[in-house]
Amino acid sequence: MENQYRPFFSRKQINALMWFSLLAILILSSLGPKAVEYQNIEHNDAKNIYWMELDGQPLTLTMLLPARPALNENQRQLQQLKAQILQKRLRDNASPAYSFSVTPRQDRIELNLKWAAEQSLPDINNILTALQQPVETSRWQEALKTIEARDYLQNQATEQQIINKFFSSIQHESTPVLSQLAGSFNAQFQQIRYVISGDEADNYAEQLEELLTESTSQVAPLSTPTVAAQDINLTNPSDSQYRILTGGLIPPRNHEEFVAYRLAAQVLQDLFTEYKDQHGLDYRLLWGALNVTGYQAVLLSSKQHLQPLLPQLQQLITDDLVELSQNRLAYQWEERMRDNQNQVQAMNLIAYYDLSPDTLEEYIEQIQDQDIEKVIQLAKQALQTDQHINILLTPTH
Repeated sequence: MENQYRPFFSRKQINALMWFSLLAILILSSLGPKAVEYQNIEHNDAKNIYWMELDGQPLTLTMLLPARPALNENQRQLQQLKAQILQKRLRDNASPAYSFSVTPRQDRIELNLKWAAEQSLPDINNILTALQQPVETSRWQEALKTIEARDYLQNQATEQQIINKFFSSIQHESTPVLSQLAGSFNAQFQQIRYVISGDEADNYAEQLEELLTESTSQVAPLSTPTVAAQDINLTNPSDSQYRILTGGLIPPRNHEEFVAYRLAAQVLQDLFTEYKDQHGLDYRLLWGALNVTGYQAVLLSSKQHLQPLLPQLQQLITDDLVELSQNRLAYQWEERMRDNQNQVQAMNLIAYYDLSPDTLEEYIEQIQDQDIEKVIQLAKQALQTDQHINILLTPTH
């Protein structure tokens, strides 16, 4: 006699399971992403040591070495050369107890030491002693030539030539790099900020504070640059595109209007993204808020004349666009902060620019609280050439 097949679930049970699954999906999707957990940032009284507790994570110590803004080619090469010297000295004095890296930024150099939780703090005094040895300028001539050769190749691109012209217009330093090297290298150790993250970071911060001796050297404050408006006309027989760069200086990172300028830059980004195809545009936005100043420039290229287009683009900056950019910038920040390592990177900025330790949590609210009319004004000003450095390239055929 054949066995009769009997399904494990009845049709009613299957339907019930389907509806239950659908309901569960709807409920879970309505809950949205989990709220971001912002880590606490603490600092010592002198505000030269900052730390963040990350349970069970390896330890990272970042030393933030200050520098004047490295914008023009001269200062960028100086910054790269200093970073190479630091890299070599760390390598020459390396220990298997920690790993290290050196990262040059536009207004600082970051030295990172990383070691396992529960291991001892690296011998910071010995490391600093090795790093601060006098620089023999003649030994670094070949390294500088390599940097210069790499820049020469990159500078063959028309767009890079325009960008270099802009940065040389807002930063005029032209003293030979090797003549600046010794003094600039020594100066970067005068006001170091230290940032520690990882398991029991507070204990390591306390040990570090006991090791460090406070510098008594008087450091001359960096001067805030000023720039006069000017028009610069360039030609390139091999280029068939019309190009215009318009830009200038903006306030530094710790300025009270930083968020308004940052949001205005996002508005410009969203504006060009939305309308570039309609107007046949390629664009690039140069933007940075640094220790003593900031900069902003818009570089546009097209097969048509660009100057008549700028007023048209200004008319497209509306309340709706600003609100869209507010939401996008806030969302991007929230998503970045889901990763604790991004919070650590943000702590580096808080330490270097002397920002509030609550910046991580307050930044989204600051974005949403910006006055829309003010942001519209700043975004439109970025496209107005009368107060800017303007670099125009017109095809010759």
